[in-house]
Amino acid sequence: MKIKNIMVLLGVLFCLLSAQSFARNISPLPSNLDDITQLRGQNGVSYYFYITGSSEGAIWGSGTYTDDSDVAVAAVHSGLLAPGEKGVIKVVIKSGQNDYQGSLLNGITSNNYGAWSGSYSVMADDGGDNPVLPDPGNLNAFRAVPGGVYQFNVTGNTDGGLWGSNVYTDDSVLAKAAVHAGVLANGQTGVVRVVIVPEQENYMSSQYNAIASSAYAYWVGSYAVSDVQGSEHLIPYPGSLSLPFENISTLSDYRGREGGAFYFRITGENVGGVWGTQVYTDDSRLATAAVHSGVLALNQTGVVKATILAGQGNYTGSVAHGITSSSYGTWSGSYSLATPADGDNGAIPDINSDLVAYGQINQSFTYQISATDNPSAFNATGLPEGLSVSASGLISGAPKVNGHFKINLLASNAIGVDMVELSLNIGDTQPVASVSECIFNWAERDYAVYFNPPSQPILKFMDYTYRFYPGTGAYLATHTDGNVYVIIPILGNQIINVGTIEFFKGIAGC
Repeated sequence: MKIKNIMVLLGVLFCLLSAQSFARNISPLPSNLDDITQLRGQNGVSYYFYITGSSEGAIWGSGTYTDDSDVAVAAVHSGLLAPGEKGVIKVVIKSGQNDYQGSLLNGITSNNYGAWSGSYSVMADDGGDNPVLPDPGNLNAFRAVPGGVYQFNVTGNTDGGLWGSNVYTDDSVLAKAAVHAGVLANGQTGVVRVVIVPEQENYMSSQYNAIASSAYAYWVGSYAVSDVQGSEHLIPYPGSLSLPFENISTLSDYRGREGGAFYFRITGENVGGVWGTQVYTDDSRLATAAVHSGVLALNQTGVVKATILAGQGNYTGSVAHGITSSSYGTWSGSYSLATPADGDNGAIPDINSDLVAYGQINQSFTYQISATDNPSAFNATGLPEGLSVSASGLISGAPKVNGHFKINLLASNAIGVDMVELSLNIGDTQPVASVSECIFNWAERDYAVYFNPPSQPILKFMDYTYRFYPGTGAYLATHTDGNVYVIIPILGNQIINVGTIEFFKGIAGC
């Protein structure tokens, strides 16, 4: 049972109440204001409110409203919210005007008025001037608004409860999540960026950066953590080539997931029972079967790929690589081992939609997740406010926050789950780094035989921006000289200039 810390909640509430000293209040701050007159005179100051759009109430003006205008109605008139829709809006306090012109917009009629002593305008929450808050411990108190963006000053540590990977239950310790996610080192102090995420049906465990997170079932609130640019690389899905399971004894727990390919990091052994040759009973010791099959040598540590198979009517023993396996009759579950580990999922879905997307704040956005092997469910976590994902994998809405977001895309069937990282860029410009990312993602899709597994971290070395692909030992890079370079071991180990960035932008659709 996870215990809620009342002192942490009180501390967060104190932060919320004391936030009026900032040029911006804490986003999002629930609002019960009927008008903005009490803020009159604070010209140029921005306030952020979590409200419900309404069509009931009086407003005067267009774009700039008298400060006794109903802010929930002004939000609908301005096109920020629909009646009944909840969301965060930015209110900018302005001086009084000599004239306010009414209009009919979005089903709301505003009124004309003459001189009035105070005004305000409304716009979408851009998240750009969030204050840096003290570490709240966990994010329980910020649960109200999925998509809300915050910044916290945090010192990384390894203590306390942590549930999930990339997306954490909101009672998880933020300082520990920051270390697990690779945003901070243990003991390092820095500013982290948090996006409030809708509740999840389950949270996956993983071992990352020397931190073990726990799995959990449904929990009512979640968050994602990154550096302040929102560009921290996501943790791969456990059991993938990029994050293999550690020290698994047997594969009995995987029975029934025929065709699925899973990855394990093990050290070759010569102890424990093994039944079969090439195809082994699923209670055979994995580390010993790996030596018998020739995938690993005795005492060698490496990543092996195991494909889950149906049970067999007969398993034939043999002597191979110093290991004696036994024969057996009928057994209900089996597996085979392969080398090299190639990143292929087998019958688990493989997400193949573009992994870079662009949108504009407060404008319509759509993105369809696509995958092989008939997924039965899709999800996307870490989406900014204004976007949501449907059961069919369609991400849609109008983003209300500018920035760079690393999104978990997930597709699952009865056999397993695939996860990839979508780079979602909301704003007016396409940064140069994103062009490199777009080219890399295109190469991974169209030339997967050379560049796998996909979605590796983007790294820098001197004038190169590059990805390294451990599945093939290949490098793919852009250079400040305007060209694209590759190293592909199976074609030789030399650096090859394959063409200009501009050329590949056109091919990749960047």
